Amino acid sequence: MTGSHAYRPARHDRHVHSIRRRSTAALITVVAGTTALAGCSSHEEALAKDYGHQWMSQMSSQLSGDFGGGGGQLVLVDDNSKRATLGVELQQDLEGPYDVLAVCRSTKTVHVSLHSFTVKKDGNGESSTLRENLGEADIHCGSTTRIPIDVPKNRAGIDIEASTNDRSERALFDSFIVKRGDRA
Repeated sequence: MTGSHAYRPARHDRHVHSIRRRSTAALITVVAGTTALAGCSSHEEALAKDYGHQWMSQMSSQLSGDFGGGGGQLVLVDDNSKRATLGVELQQDLEGPYDVLAVCRSTKTVHVSLHSFTVKKDGNGESSTLRENLGEADIHCGSTTRIPIDVPKNRAGIDIEASTNDRSERALFDSFIVKRGDRA
């Protein structure tokens, strides 16, 4: 059966123009590369070491107050956590009316709870005890929320707790304490 055209390559395969071959190869490479990149952009990838640094710096320059503040990335405490959280303890000797300016990003909503605390000697160190609930609010990410608080006398500082149902650990939160009514 040698010479039978069932075993001979078709003539058109031998005469495909070299430019068409290169164009087809380039198109296949671009499609394969795009597919690979799309697969690499999953939300389940590890976040960059400096994730959120630029946003946190920008918020500090825009909203910074004279009485402290704090924030960061909301994370899961353990594998069974239903909420990602962040806690900030500000040891500022504050008394009277203040506003907490709160912002968030990379999620829809962050819930914020504010408490005063006292500190007492405990062995070789100190321990803090939460006291009054000073306020709470749901922060809609992308906008700044002002939470009015009144800090009682003789409190060592303010405890800020932020939490979200978003378990991606991409949510960022920042807060700043300003005098009541001060603009950011």
